[in-house]
Amino acid sequence: MTHSFDVERLYAATTSEELTAEYDRVAESYDAALIEDHDWRMPEIMAGLTAWLLPRDARILDAACGTGLVGEGLKRFGFTDLHGLDLSPGMLAVAQRKAVYQGLTLAPLGGTLPFPSHHFDAFVVSGAFTPQHAPPESLHDLLRITRPGGFAIFSLRSDQPPPGFAEEIQRLTAAGRWQLLREGAEFQSLPLAEPHVRNRLYIYLVR
Repeated sequence: MTHSFDVERLYAATTSEELTAEYDRVAESYDAALIEDHDWRMPEIMAGLTAWLLPRDARILDAACGTGLVGEGLKRFGFTDLHGLDLSPGMLAVAQRKAVYQGLTLAPLGGTLPFPSHHFDAFVVSGAFTPQHAPPESLHDLLRITRPGGFAIFSLRSDQPPPGFAEEIQRLTAAGRWQLLREGAEFQSLPLAEPHVRNRLYIYLVR
């Protein structure tokens, strides 16, 4: 069965309001479309990588959590202190029904996040660092709310690198805010419907 969902419409959004509206529109069909029609591989890869890296009592922020696909994977691995954040009320409503997060917060990436400093053991971003989505400035506050010795785990689209991320990552590295532990190999993240879309996963140790 093919579901009504077009990834390119999300990439075509030009404002935060347009992006939010588009995610709200597709929220109820999002999981089925991405998993069944697009073979979206990021959630299982992200959850598995996090499970390899972190103890099960770690407090994790799933930033741009969407409908909670990564959260579901993390819960299956035994994580219990999970928190989600997203800009779309519709996506968060779907995530809420899954009952995998201790808390869900409505907020966009890019500004000051409503969490205290050093609050999380790690943050994960599984798809939002892509064209027309979260800006590179998002990394600043994500690092603020992650404790020293914690981890930043995120994907970057590599076939069409989002503007500014390479430069921002280099600035944060030069400033001693974090240290690269691993840059993963490139892989197809939507092989059935969008085979040209490729991503890499990164792990940084927060300083």
